[in-house]
Amino acid sequence: MTWFESKLASIEALEGYEYSVQQDAKPSVKMDANENWNIPLWKIRSVMARVTKRVDAREYPDGVALKLCEVLARHHVLPAECFVPCSGADQAIDLLSQGFLSPGDPAYIITPTFSMYRLRATIAQANCVEVSMGRNFSLPVEEIPSGAKGVIFVCSPNNPTGNQFEKEEMLRLVRKFEGLIVLDEAYVEFARYSLIEQVAEFKNLAVLRTFSKAYGLAGLRLGYIAAHPSWARDFLEKIQYPYPVNVPAVEAALKLLGESLVKSWVSRVKAERGWLTMRLREIPDVTVVDSESNFVLASLPMKARMAHRRLLERGLATREVGSVLDLPNCLRITVGTRRMNKLLVASLRAVLGEG
Repeated sequence: MTWFESKLASIEALEGYEYSVQQDAKPSVKMDANENWNIPLWKIRSVMARVTKRVDAREYPDGVALKLCEVLARHHVLPAECFVPCSGADQAIDLLSQGFLSPGDPAYIITPTFSMYRLRATIAQANCVEVSMGRNFSLPVEEIPSGAKGVIFVCSPNNPTGNQFEKEEMLRLVRKFEGLIVLDEAYVEFARYSLIEQVAEFKNLAVLRTFSKAYGLAGLRLGYIAAHPSWARDFLEKIQYPYPVNVPAVEAALKLLGESLVKSWVSRVKAERGWLTMRLREIPDVTVVDSESNFVLASLPMKARMAHRRLLERGLATREVGSVLDLPNCLRITVGTRRMNKLLVASLRAVLGEG
């Protein structure tokens, strides 16, 4: 086997990201990708219309990343040097893997969780070590070797379970671990607390945030890393790509950061999450995990693949997850609007009634 063929074989052996439905499928109700459907489409379109009128797409987005850093600094009451704008939180995961993981370094991944941590750490040739959370969805602090080095990936609130780990346990892990802790807070606007302010105190903590969920800008791919000012600006200037984010995405985000409406959109998601959880729990033999995200995890009395397929035949897309810890037959279901949630509950009842 030639060098090139061996490289192709290593790429082929990777486990790629799996979408919940085939790309050519056109479900009428999308509850599979944790998009925020409780934001009025007219509002997002009006923001984009104002933004695009001022954009000259012929120009490189010079200075736009630093502009976002300045506004994020005021929003989070942190130094502007703490922020690294990225093309979505997925790129942040990749950049941190490339920047901090050398071949053979340990990458601890608290599982079950988002598949991108393992994929990007594997590409960086790290030694991936999966550490399962406790049966009560607790953070397995004691399972991480004392004084261990490398990188830990923690998603909190976690995807796909929806739970947020206890704050004191997270801080205990930060104090215990000598390497870098990557805390993915993609869903934190729907949860109880954030550790983003702690990046100014702990040099080994990097917090990931996104505009895809609470702000409804999933299609624009914008996120950021918040980290200690002693290294975050170096990371932005030396590890991140030149011109890393585009002007329309940043300008739209800046407008929404100043919108009091965002809080009302988040409150609406939380209210719908409570309604959906209650209605699903009324279905016999369905178990729903308490969620602090914009989705719920439901364990069904039917094979998850069959339920997913039958719902898709009815035009509803969900995320097939399978077994999660000791919960079998799990679907991850995005919290939609009341109309979407009612349709999901009624359709799931019908599917489970068919056996």
